[in-house]
Amino acid sequence: MTLLSKHIFKEFITFVGGVLVAIIVVYLCVEFLQKADRFIKFHATLSQVLLYFLYSIPNMVSLSLPMATLIASLLSLGGLSRHNEIIAMRASGVSLAKIVMPVLAGGLLLSVLGFLNNEYFMPVYSSRANYIRNVEIEKKQQRVMFQQHKLWLRGPDNSIANIELVSPTRTEMIGLSIYKLNPDFSVRERIWADRLVWENGAWRLKHSRAYTFVDDKVRSRVADNEIFNIVESPSDLGMIVKDSQEMNFQELWDYVKRLKMSGYKALSYEVDLYNKIAFPFSSLLVVMISLPFSIHKVRSGGAGKGFAIAIVIAFFYWMLMSIGSSLGRSGVLPPMAAAWFANLLFGVAAIIVLLRMQKTM
Repeated sequence: MTLLSKHIFKEFITFVGGVLVAIIVVYLCVEFLQKADRFIKFHATLSQVLLYFLYSIPNMVSLSLPMATLIASLLSLGGLSRHNEIIAMRASGVSLAKIVMPVLAGGLLLSVLGFLNNEYFMPVYSSRANYIRNVEIEKKQQRVMFQQHKLWLRGPDNSIANIELVSPTRTEMIGLSIYKLNPDFSVRERIWADRLVWENGAWRLKHSRAYTFVDDKVRSRVADNEIFNIVESPSDLGMIVKDSQEMNFQELWDYVKRLKMSGYKALSYEVDLYNKIAFPFSSLLVVMISLPFSIHKVRSGGAGKGFAIAIVIAFFYWMLMSIGSSLGRSGVLPPMAAAWFANLLFGVAAIIVLLRMQKTM
């Protein structure tokens, strides 16, 4: 990398870091104001509040990185353009490709870092943040443990249940082994159920059989339609079942696969799965599409004009992302096409504007 390329790359990355910190600070302030009433209501300690927001930062970084990259691209190249440095470079024989390549390389690097954050940091720390909010602050009972993609849940009447899968609607649990325990933790009854379904305000066993242990003998009976209220309602599963952002790509892939094998449509989760790869690429795409604006349009107006252009570009990208996701979740588009819908349109637009920029300079 030449000295010029290093200078442009350094300027771009410096702007990204500064803008990202500014966005996260604003994000934290807004988040605090939204949740301050609940923190006060549940008498949250300062350490709990600080840890909650600390663990929320990877998720904020994931959402903020494309916008920070876009603004940094406009400001870094826009600054060079306003001070006529790009004209000087071109007069010295430096090609346009060599000028923009460090910024494109930075956009690609940030896309990779965004994917790594989504894969290794955000799922772990989002789970911790949710645990602090739900269990430590709001004092909700923590009755679940995940092990090898299954979950163990404490139930009523001194029982525990091993659950293979929870449906996307959270009104059905699949593949249950229920163990009812004596005070000395020996098993007094074991129930196997193909499904546990929310019906008429209660959880009812389906395709099930119970095995009772009495005096070294085992008695079995059909347990269909018996009530086993493992939680009060499907809404209580919100704290028990992981959201998409709490799973990495492999975990979400396995979950989607098991849903399909169980006969469920997993369109929403499939869109989220492919978004885990598609969304990080937005950092590179917004750089590509902002280059002509950075060099031509921000010569006057300074940073204010750059922010205005960034907001317009971000608005159109988020609009296309929302449209693609909606089409995917409704089944109009295949999940992969829905996740990449905005990226494909922005990619085509970016290539067109880059080719036009090459011709005009």
